[in-house]
Amino acid sequence: MRNNGHADGHLLNGTAEKNSDVRNVVIIGSGPAGYTAALYTARANLSPLLIAGNLDPKTSRIKGGQLMYTSDIENFPGAVADRHADVADVKGVSGPDLMGSMEKQALHFGAEMIEEFVTEVDLCSAPGNVYTVRTADGNEYRARSIIIATGAAARTLGIEAENRFFGQGGGVSTCATCDGHSYRHSENGVAVVGGGDSAMEEASYLARIVKKVYLIHRREEFRASKIMLSRAQENPKIEFLLHSVIDDIKGKPHPAAAANAFFKDKEVVGAAVLKDTRSGDTRELPVDGIFVAIGHTPNTELFKSQLKMDEAGYLEHDGRMRAIPSITCANPEMRRLEHVPGVFVAGDVSDHIYRQAITAAGMGCQAAIEAERYLAESMAAQIGLPAEAVDISPESIAQSHWSSERDQMDAKTIVERIEEGAEKCETEMAQ
Repeated sequence: MRNNGHADGHLLNGTAEKNSDVRNVVIIGSGPAGYTAALYTARANLSPLLIAGNLDPKTSRIKGGQLMYTSDIENFPGAVADRHADVADVKGVSGPDLMGSMEKQALHFGAEMIEEFVTEVDLCSAPGNVYTVRTADGNEYRARSIIIATGAAARTLGIEAENRFFGQGGGVSTCATCDGHSYRHSENGVAVVGGGDSAMEEASYLARIVKKVYLIHRREEFRASKIMLSRAQENPKIEFLLHSVIDDIKGKPHPAAAANAFFKDKEVVGAAVLKDTRSGDTRELPVDGIFVAIGHTPNTELFKSQLKMDEAGYLEHDGRMRAIPSITCANPEMRRLEHVPGVFVAGDVSDHIYRQAITAAGMGCQAAIEAERYLAESMAAQIGLPAEAVDISPESIAQSHWSSERDQMDAKTIVERIEEGAEKCETEMAQ
């Protein structure tokens, strides 16, 4: 009944997995979604491999994702610099600090992480069997399940000066909810660039924090919905600057330069150079921050003609984080499937609404539990375990993650429970 060979591409326990060239789980992309998925699958003894990507500051395919360029995170529950501080003195943590903590936590429980740029993922050839991931370094990784957490890259202005001030408190940001509170004492106010719902939402949010918000748009027409546009237009703190684009950004000395030698030669945003799209004239607008809200581009190029995407290119899922095959997939067998077996999505790569660190982390948790369930079902089928022998429901698997004291709670990992169930069945059959 039971096969202990482990060389046939089926689910392995955490110890044996390390001696096989087939991984239980490969997670593509880091950030909150990827790290959370790695943490949960590692605690399930699935020995996940997380491929973090390369250090490209203009996409989210970097170690830690977009939050590596966020200076102050104040809306991730529990992420405070000093938990013993008085309520009035509570401060958030930096993006690198939060991502560093997530990474260490995943590594502590047995996740493996590498920094390589993924160039190809073969999902179509043999859906439900072993998938292949290839990297720019010439390496190839095979996996029984894949969690896609490649994120979405914020579109930027495309001017040279933007690079000097992007992220880490320099003054150019793509996330008002992440960095807006840094400007609550701003004298000059901030600028928001864009004409869609995201820009209106960012401007309205910032207007609750900052005394002055300039909304910069290249024309008079807006892509934003009427209600979002009206809300921004009616806000007395928001001033619309139409027929304008940012042509350059001027800096000023870092506010901490006088007190800290590290910031002596560093600058932050001091003014936006605006160019009139009709006349070509330019003028300087003093601002302390610039928020670019001209949309995001999901990092889904790898999965075109393999997985279903919406009109904006975001990956779709079936409600349980399972990826849906593309109708243009070359394999007709895969096109007939409702979802791709063992392939899951999480985070901003499939979310163009919320795009928050906490929602990405939540999706990473869901994808991990669904991947664990998929692998458990595969393992049970391989060894011929009766369906009623072990509870493989999402609720049961989720319960096994409630506490690190799982043995005391009799809530062992699903791999351990299936192995015990198989041994019990073998004993009963022998009797």
